[in-house]
Amino acid sequence: MGAPVILCGRTEQIGVGVVATLKPEYDVIHFVMTPESGAVQIPAILKGETSPPADSELGSKDYSKPPVAVILGGGYEDAGIELMMKASAGTKPIPWLRPDLTKPAPPLGPEYGKALVARIKDLLAQLEKDGKMDEEAVQWY
Repeated sequence: MGAPVILCGRTEQIGVGVVATLKPEYDVIHFVMTPESGAVQIPAILKGETSPPADSELGSKDYSKPPVAVILGGGYEDAGIELMMKASAGTKPIPWLRPDLTKPAPPLGPEYGKALVARIKDLLAQLEKDGKMDEEAVQWY
């Protein structure tokens, strides 16, 4: 099983593909659908709760190990990300990965998810190599 991560996305259709493509290196343990629910769910998970509230069935729901990152989809804007990060402050410091929407990407669909997952995996490997996996900061992919 891969390293546990939390995935934030607006649609389960794209989420399903991203969850599958992140494997085997990463295990999406929880899928967050809105900033408002993320502000409740993410701090609960980071505090080690084993049955946090959920608004999606996506994810392995294996909360036995703490997540190593929060991965944000392109549908999340500054205010929503800030809301979730503020709610999670003081729990477990981990990187928050955010897409750089200025980088070219395929249109929404299966190829979009695959392209972003490749960038996510590259960034996580770089953060691991640089010893930055325990820094609470937005990292752009």
